[in-house]
Amino acid sequence: MKFKLMTAVVAATFAGSVAAKDVSYNNASIGWAQSQFDVDGGSDVDLDGISGGLSFDLAKNWYLKLDATKQSGEEAGIDLDMDLTTVNFGFNTAVSANTDFIAELGYARSDVEATFGGFTSSEDDNAANAVLGFRGMATDNFEWGASVQHMDFDDSLTFLNLEGRYFFTDTFSIGLEGKFESDVNIYALEARFDF
Repeated sequence: MKFKLMTAVVAATFAGSVAAKDVSYNNASIGWAQSQFDVDGGSDVDLDGISGGLSFDLAKNWYLKLDATKQSGEEAGIDLDMDLTTVNFGFNTAVSANTDFIAELGYARSDVEATFGGFTSSEDDNAANAVLGFRGMATDNFEWGASVQHMDFDDSLTFLNLEGRYFFTDTFSIGLEGKFESDVNIYALEARFDF
């Protein structure tokens, strides 16, 4: 009898330790980002800088998410700076044991500044921001994400977002993210801390 009880306890403990980790909506991230813009005439503009994010649960299935990037670069003697911030209210629901459907709606702000020969020009734009997609755990240590994101700026943008993230511990991971659009590609390498 004791042997059966010990076997059951060990089996339950082992099963719990290998169960798939849940997707977290409580986290903070920081990293490096690069943007590539195709402009008229066939030339490319590259910017790079820092990125960061914060996400936290509001209630069951509801969360708030903030993302920001601050990038700069130089092209043909012109210094360029770009800040992009999004604030989204999100909903998630499980569609399988290890995959969530996500839907987000919120606000995006873009600030672009160009300096050439002592003259500075800037442009600010606000937009609605919507995201539909999926997040899940492929293994205990690997999280994936795929979504479509639409930003309704004066020149609206629709991105295909792809993400892969490897967990070194239950709370620390490194992720690669790509946002792809016909004229803009954004790449990020981020460290994330779940809490």
